[in-house]
Amino acid sequence: MTELAIDPTVTEARVTELHAKQQITEVLHRRARAADRRDVDLALSCYHDGATEMHEGFAGPAAEFTRDRSMISPNSTAPVTFLWHFISNVLIDLHGDEADVESYHIALVGRNTEAEGATHSTIGGRYLDRFGFRDGRWAITERTVVFDWSRVDPETTTYWKLVGLDESTLLR
Repeated sequence: MTELAIDPTVTEARVTELHAKQQITEVLHRRARAADRRDVDLALSCYHDGATEMHEGFAGPAAEFTRDRSMISPNSTAPVTFLWHFISNVLIDLHGDEADVESYHIALVGRNTEAEGATHSTIGGRYLDRFGFRDGRWAITERTVVFDWSRVDPETTTYWKLVGLDESTLLR
């Protein structure tokens, strides 16, 4: 077994930078998980007080969007059957206690309406975020959601039915 070489470019400042970037990336993942699990409290924990959000025609307080306007809001009437968000291509530019962050997202959205029946939407876009380090934690201070492309497909069957699995025995 080869011994790990010591890299002289790894300084305390570099470790601090990498730690900040990891914390920011984890906030992005928690925010995606919050949407998928419809967990408003977890979503709100990803923002600092006073954060703003520009999303689906809404521009204002992130807390208002999350609590009252988003698909995860308890007030939502959106016929959503599932949400899955995937985060990738995270680029973080640190400026002291602030960071500019761009990440790609692909969201899968299941819907079921009387008019359209069951559909699966695939949406690709980017999150343009501003993060701040306050009270010992990184969180979003400004979020702009950019939608780059989308498609909607009718649900013809499920994989489980296609391969003959009993859906009631599968883990959820």
